[in-house]
Amino acid sequence: MEEKNEPIHSESGLKNKQPNLDTRTGILSDFYSQHHFSGNRRNQSISEERRSQKFKEWMGKDKKVLDLGCRDGILTRHFIDQNEVTGMDIDKMALEDCKNNLGIETKWADFSLQIPLPTSSLDVVVAGETLEHLPYPAITIAEISRILIPEGLFIGSVPNSYHLKNRLRVLKGNLIDNDQTHLRAYNVMLLRQYLEKNFVIEELISCRGRSAFLSISWFGRDLVWKCRNKK
Repeated sequence: MEEKNEPIHSESGLKNKQPNLDTRTGILSDFYSQHHFSGNRRNQSISEERRSQKFKEWMGKDKKVLDLGCRDGILTRHFIDQNEVTGMDIDKMALEDCKNNLGIETKWADFSLQIPLPTSSLDVVVAGETLEHLPYPAITIAEISRILIPEGLFIGSVPNSYHLKNRLRVLKGNLIDNDQTHLRAYNVMLLRQYLEKNFVIEELISCRGRSAFLSISWFGRDLVWKCRNKK
């Protein structure tokens, strides 16, 4: 008797072949854990002192805060005092360290398409060096707007992929970014394009780059923002 094969593109075929959401989250978690350990990215944060000072100044006190992409909490620790902070990340091992070290609530999740939190439930969302890792930033930013209260704050940073040194690297035939987990290469124009759909940008600065005061577009190594929710 001839065996009947289910086409993989059929609905039942896809259901049988594709991993469920928990499996995909686990795969991503293992990938990022390895990425963070292999690159010595644990227990350190780029421009930690300057970015943490700005984030803490902007958010103030007595706020309900989500740190989106908190990793092991190395940046989070600077603004947990007098705020109710929740950390969320895809890297389960790093997240466990964050919870054990800081004693804050944590949530393990792939938040690239949906943030598993109620609407209008937060005063502040922080995303430090997070958006560049996401495949559909417009979806994630809309989700951030949804979970924030009206006029809530969205604070964050991304690498400025188009600063002068990187542009020169491209002219020499090199990649503009060597980090395989970076899915978007941001400049000031692209960042504004994404943020301004849902937020009013109140401040856009750079915390890295000796000549960034001349032009953050050309000389800033990162782009750091404070935005107000439009809704």
